[in-house]
Amino acid sequence: MRKIAFCSLAALALVLSACPPRVVEVEVTRIVEVTPAPKVVKLVAWTIGPDEPSYYRRDNLLTAVERLNADFALAGAPLKIELEATFDTGKWGDYKSKFMMAAEAKEAPDIILSGHEDVAAWSDAGFIIPLDDYIKKYWESTYQDIIPGLWPACTYKGVKWAIPQDTEARPMYFSKPLLRKLGWSDAEIADLPRKVRAGEFTLYDLLEVAKEAQDKGVVEPGYGYWTRPKKGGDFYAVYFAFGGQMQDPETGKLVLVKDAFLKHLKFHYDTVFTYKTTPEGFIGTDWKVWHETVSAADKVLFWNGGTWHWAEWTIKYLEGREEHLWANVGFSLFPAGEPGLPPVELSHPLVYMISADCKEPELAFRILTEATTADLNSRHSVESAHLAILLSQPGHPKYAEAPFLKETAYMVEYAVFQPNHPRFGEYDTILWTALSAVMAGEATPEDALKITIDDLKATLGDEVIIK
Repeated sequence: MRKIAFCSLAALALVLSACPPRVVEVEVTRIVEVTPAPKVVKLVAWTIGPDEPSYYRRDNLLTAVERLNADFALAGAPLKIELEATFDTGKWGDYKSKFMMAAEAKEAPDIILSGHEDVAAWSDAGFIIPLDDYIKKYWESTYQDIIPGLWPACTYKGVKWAIPQDTEARPMYFSKPLLRKLGWSDAEIADLPRKVRAGEFTLYDLLEVAKEAQDKGVVEPGYGYWTRPKKGGDFYAVYFAFGGQMQDPETGKLVLVKDAFLKHLKFHYDTVFTYKTTPEGFIGTDWKVWHETVSAADKVLFWNGGTWHWAEWTIKYLEGREEHLWANVGFSLFPAGEPGLPPVELSHPLVYMISADCKEPELAFRILTEATTADLNSRHSVESAHLAILLSQPGHPKYAEAPFLKETAYMVEYAVFQPNHPRFGEYDTILWTALSAVMAGEATPEDALKITIDDLKATLGDEVIIK
């Protein structure tokens, strides 16, 4: 408080007449504008590799939140997002079960990353929400840049339920040193991807070369061709390579093409028991053993894996020596099953979804939108060897730094996907049971086909079409 002397005209007259002025105390209030504390919105996201180099599936979301919070602060918006994000490197089955149990208990995370094949089952169960209205809102700024061929993997019953996070291809890899030992010239080795792309080198051509390598002592018996060692969608590349189909585009029903599936079973039987290019008892081989063996490039002639394995081999098994892979490992599309059919690429896009338990779905979607940028997706692609999801990514400087991504980008043109169907899990289990029995020598391809058809009809009824 301060003292202020003030006089009126009358007071001035008193002063002139020697009357002392009046002194009063006046309280002065200073008005200060106070900015309210920002509203804090806490969200939770679950992501998975399970391959360790794919950690940007989590970290891109965290970076997106940092950018959004900076934008809010710059605009003076009283809002701040706090995101708790996890990255799982365990088993897919455990991860998905954990989410479904949480969703059933109404305790699901706000954002969930998973395979696109979960879209149908989880939307029918009410675990996730439709995203069409949000996508339309940000279409011009962001989502028109998504590679168009990826949207079907996010769509079920005409509704978009997910946002693509990444995609990949599953090439056929081969050992350059072992082909040289077999007598192939460098020119012939370099031409193999072209021959596969042109349909001039089929799956049985591969087995013939693999058997020749074994017969000549270039590789040990059972090391001519290795597929994946455990249950997974990669096996269906063979089914598609023989003209298989999994879903009817008109009705959305699941499909089994008998002729293609029999050839699928027979190929896997032949590699184990006829050509003996895959060892008996191979299914169940530890992944670590598998990776160490194929990445050495001096033991197995042909093997199929994912583009992401390139990064995994470099980081986990070769101590960062990517030059070892370039010098010793070649890659191509997955060969056609027989002459006259095209090569294929089985792709498995991972997608972000928003759970029905999310209390702030628009903010959760803002995070996904902020994470769907060329710079963030490209750093994920380069680190984990996954392919672009955005039309603009191949031109991004970060993406251009990775020659492996550049060399495999064309494979997306040949991509086929597992179906989005709520009962795909049952279908998949029946088909895997048949295949694993054939590879174990417990059933002939013909018997396994008959059992598969009977089981599909009994289990799925009208939801499956047998062709």
